[in-house]
Amino acid sequence: MRVNVDDIGDGGIGLTFEESAESFPSLLEISRGGECVFLMPLTIDLRIRRIGQMFEATGRFETRVRLLCSRCLADYETPLAADFILSFSREQPEAADPSQHAEIELGAEEIGLILFHGEEIDLRNAVQEEVLMAVPMKTLCRPECKGLCPQCGADLNQDDCGCERKTINPKFAVLKGLKLGKK
Repeated sequence: MRVNVDDIGDGGIGLTFEESAESFPSLLEISRGGECVFLMPLTIDLRIRRIGQMFEATGRFETRVRLLCSRCLADYETPLAADFILSFSREQPEAADPSQHAEIELGAEEIGLILFHGEEIDLRNAVQEEVLMAVPMKTLCRPECKGLCPQCGADLNQDDCGCERKTINPKFAVLKGLKLGKK
């Protein structure tokens, strides 16, 4: 997933890639760990244009994944897609006012800039990061998922298990077994 900067004309360039998740090291790792299994290759559409000495890539990726619900522990399949904008430059831009430059110096990452060297822009790591950020931290098979019974472990989406449910405010659960003695 490399683009030669000489191929990016005044009007920009449009590219489409189809890459397997296994070709991205971090995506392979989460797939092997079972956190997010990629069921289809990633389809990546990009439009790269030159803006002065910088390059802006506007894109979208799409794929299909299998996740584990964090409430009921069931596997479910869902589409995974996101739009993104990436900015590339050979060097970090200078501050507009040199007197302000001494106060705060921001690195390329802090301003959202991806540095590259030579005549090629390697998109692989930047796209991989966008895919990782799109994977939900708390996965739910559906918004109304009831989860598992905390007493017997039954899937409450299937049927009510019949266990008695006591609602105790978790802030006071520690005090449940407290016994006060007389002085």
